[in-house]
Amino acid sequence: MSMRIGSSDFHNDPATPFERGLQALGQREYELAIALFTQAVEQGDRRAEALTKRGVCRLRLEDRRAAAADFEAALAENPKHAPALTDLGNLALEAGRLDEARARYEAAITADADYALAHHNYAVLLKREGRVGESVRELRLAAKLENGSIWDFLSGRRRRT
Repeated sequence: MSMRIGSSDFHNDPATPFERGLQALGQREYELAIALFTQAVEQGDRRAEALTKRGVCRLRLEDRRAAAADFEAALAENPKHAPALTDLGNLALEAGRLDEARARYEAAITADADYALAHHNYAVLLKREGRVGESVRELRLAAKLENGSIWDFLSGRRRRT
């Protein structure tokens, strides 16, 4: 491994670019996070996850086209990557493409039945369609998966993945 002055490697920081990207994302330093997730992808470190997180950063910067491309690239790496499927469902829901959103959320839930955010966002779609009872069941399941009450989950007191 080469040492570059000014890089975190120079200071023996053990964190990977992916981990540093997560930190930057958490601090809302989206441009830095994008660069770090790109580096992770180039190094082959958790490629599907890095592409998805890079897409999330691009969404925060209002670049939906680039975000969608990242989510699709994540699915090329892992066709059953629930976060990418969920994020594509979110984009479809925002655009009013309800059938596509439903298909993406259902695929995410099939890929990872324990992914709480897919259940939560599917509940949003169901509510939008007027299917309130089903929506509440999905919200309860999402909260259960997060080991908390539905009210904790909805208020943000529980961390969603």
